Amino acid sequence: MKHEQFFKQSALSLALAMAFANQASAQQAVEPEKIQRVEITGSSIKRTAAEAAGSIQVLGRDDIARTGETTVMGILSSSSAIGTDISSASSSSGGFATGSSAAGMRGLGKVATLVLVNGRRIAQYGLSDGAQQNFTNLDAIPAAAVERIEILKDGASAIYGSDAIAGVINIILMKDYVGAEISSNYKEADGFRDMRNRSVSGKIGYGDIDENGFNTYVTYEAYKSDGYTSDDLRNHVPDWHRLTPGRSTWDNRSTFSPTGNYFVNATNIVAAPGCPAGNVDANDKQCKMDLLPYTGQTTNAKRYAVASNTHFRIGKAIDANFELTYANASNDYIVAPFGTANGGTTSANNLWYNVYGGKLVGPFNYPKLPVGHPNNPYSTPVEYRARLMDTGDGFNFNRTESDQYRAMLALTGEIGGFDWKSAFGHMESKATKATRAPSAKGYTDAIVNGTYKFGQKNDSALLESMFPVRTTEGKAKITFFDATISGEVAQLPAGPLSIAVGTDIRRESYEMKSSDNVLNGELVGIFGLQVKDAVDHYAVFTEATIPVVKKVELSAALRADKSSHSEAHISPKLGLRYTVTDGLLLRATAAGGFRAPNIVESGNGLGRSAISTSVEDPRRCPIANQLNALVQNSPTATAGDKNLANIYRGYDCSGSLPSFASSNPDLKPETSRSLTAGFVIEPVKNWTAAIDYFFIERRNEIGTRGTTDILKGEAALPAGQLIRVDNSATDNEFLALVGKYAPGNTINYGGVGKLGMAYDPYVNSGRTRASGFDFDASGRFDTGLGQVRMKLEGAYLWKYQSFSVADNAYGPNQAGMYASGNNTFASGYQGQSRLNAKFRLFLKKDAWDNGMTINYRSGYSNNNEASPTYCATQKVAAQYLDTCGKVGSNTTVDYNLAYTGINHVRLSLYIDNIFQMEAPMQWRDGYQPQFRKIGVGANYKF
Repeated sequence: MKHEQFFKQSALSLALAMAFANQASAQQAVEPEKIQRVEITGSSIKRTAAEAAGSIQVLGRDDIARTGETTVMGILSSSSAIGTDISSASSSSGGFATGSSAAGMRGLGKVATLVLVNGRRIAQYGLSDGAQQNFTNLDAIPAAAVERIEILKDGASAIYGSDAIAGVINIILMKDYVGAEISSNYKEADGFRDMRNRSVSGKIGYGDIDENGFNTYVTYEAYKSDGYTSDDLRNHVPDWHRLTPGRSTWDNRSTFSPTGNYFVNATNIVAAPGCPAGNVDANDKQCKMDLLPYTGQTTNAKRYAVASNTHFRIGKAIDANFELTYANASNDYIVAPFGTANGGTTSANNLWYNVYGGKLVGPFNYPKLPVGHPNNPYSTPVEYRARLMDTGDGFNFNRTESDQYRAMLALTGEIGGFDWKSAFGHMESKATKATRAPSAKGYTDAIVNGTYKFGQKNDSALLESMFPVRTTEGKAKITFFDATISGEVAQLPAGPLSIAVGTDIRRESYEMKSSDNVLNGELVGIFGLQVKDAVDHYAVFTEATIPVVKKVELSAALRADKSSHSEAHISPKLGLRYTVTDGLLLRATAAGGFRAPNIVESGNGLGRSAISTSVEDPRRCPIANQLNALVQNSPTATAGDKNLANIYRGYDCSGSLPSFASSNPDLKPETSRSLTAGFVIEPVKNWTAAIDYFFIERRNEIGTRGTTDILKGEAALPAGQLIRVDNSATDNEFLALVGKYAPGNTINYGGVGKLGMAYDPYVNSGRTRASGFDFDASGRFDTGLGQVRMKLEGAYLWKYQSFSVADNAYGPNQAGMYASGNNTFASGYQGQSRLNAKFRLFLKKDAWDNGMTINYRSGYSNNNEASPTYCATQKVAAQYLDTCGKVGSNTTVDYNLAYTGINHVRLSLYIDNIFQMEAPMQWRDGYQPQFRKIGVGANYKF
């Protein structure tokens, strides 16, 4: 309610401002800006953004400066058209592609959005996300060198080839720079200093292309953000967080403590001797420790980047640019010391995959202490829950390091009245992720033989044998050549006919490999990948702008792509512009797009094994929720037993499902068809507005069948595709715990086994379709207080549907529903929100430049196709159903101020979320921090 009221007030303010603007514009004339035709993203023919048939958003240098962002990902997040698909600042340490950031559009993800730098591709990140998705790492692009960013909100495979399905992001670096400057920025959360980042950058350039025949510059930037622990965040977590399913004991102290506890059974847990009195729980007498100070919430990130461009002339007719970019990054996650059984139970089964052997490993159980072990006082084997403190203090770590470079020579010129351009370049990207994991043999031997001494500092060689380092290394290389020629070829009655033709040739190689101890299946529950191959891409394309009749222009493009690993594909595109009057433009596009199978999906490799997390078992989760509710709702249940019940519930309602996917050389390209239609109106001078409808359908999606789809159609699966395993030992522990508080309980699992593993090869099977509206409006006027500029831009998602193989039909509309991983804001705000809008107001007077941005995102239901009745299924108490059913809207206001009244100096102030609006209550994801952040910046030009 608070967010909705605030947005209504903001809308009223906007209406009043627009009314005042119309009056002011009638009183004061503003000089029109001169517009030059240049090459705009989405076309090889020179034109202006206003002349394009599709919607293009341009973020200029001033727009970028006002965001206060010092990373490309942060800058792109200022656009409502862009979603954060993965972020190095917030991604889990367990992900495949840690240490990277990527953007997506239309909810179709990062693989459907093409990212260019100066109109050309850069090498994909060394680590494929999910061990499948190749993407552009935005952290490798130096933000200090960015001149502008053009966002094409339309498919463009007919121009750029593979991946340009949902849209194109073209990041354009400076072409020339003269002088020198240095900048620094610092930002931290108000009241939570642990959330902070800082950066420093510099530029130096020399030469005038007309006077000296060249210009060369180099930029450097360094960036650092600090990680923080769950303990650092503890005091900010609201009380409602523990009411959400599975989080009632989120901050409970861990029974895996330095002196430990004996887990005889679920109703008999005894503290081992030697526990300090202060660590003994007064209720259940177990020995516990606070683990939150050892648990990382975000990563410590350090990175730097260098960019250089030398602009020169070859003779009088050829303009040349030699570009070099390099970036390096290191991301360290805070991880806790290991616990026995890796924090789990000795009765829980573990399954994983031996890639080299081509077989399943397990079921494996962590060992109990055998009879006669120095730490076992019982006459039977016993589970000992202890924290191995000597595996902390840096021994246990999780680090990702990466570097990336591109060298490119681009040439442009004119011959016979035609413009031509060509480029040749080479680029590489490398990344290595390293951490530790328990060795099935090494850990078992050390525990069973008593070699590991609990409560002592053990020999490093022994610890290495128990928890060896595992790595995943990836490397991508691309060598490319392209050439295009364009110009007017005929004069038609309605105007000139312009065409462009060109070719694009690339050789791409990629390899990604887990360490041998993973591929041999030696490490408990760890999944690996090995792929190494190369592929050649060839393309020819043509484009034309055709003036049909006066005020009507048709644009057409056609591109043929052929890869050595897939079939040839033809991508067409048509665009239509109708200038009805000087103040009204109608426009529309229709396009076909595609994404070629990448090397992981279709190349020469052993495939990949992986694990799906947060999996809800439709057969066992409802039972687990009922059993858990009996413990949680018992007035006599201890905090320890409630925590244990949450853990048992989590195995089935937010568990994991191992899977193995093999490469498939017979894959076909993903294809898409898209439509846009809209208008641009200029009701009065200097005021414009635009609305565009979009529709995208992506077919033949490459991937494994979605976990939800597999589980939904389990009864129809071929034998052996989904494996369930006997879990009676752990089930009996849970039932015994429930019986402690509900002696007459008859609820049980009915013999349904736990999810074990899915064999799920890559196939062309998925489909997704999305439709909605893009809108924007802008204007400016002069007042006695200075020049005022206004901008409104947003997107409305009307429909979003995924195809179900099990049902052989599209599923329900997911717009306005929960969607895990669809994180658009840094706060972790999930869901397929229908409306995402931003309103910006700027006031500039002399040396002062003020800016305000209102960010709005509509709420969404917590239900989705996988959980159509989430709150009821999760047994949320009746008094909380109103807040559980829907996540409210999210409204924040940002403010920025720049002062240039000191010679050579620019001082900046940034306040994000100035009114400190909290993120809406989220029952599925729990508390998501959304602090007010204050940043300062300084720039000095020599």
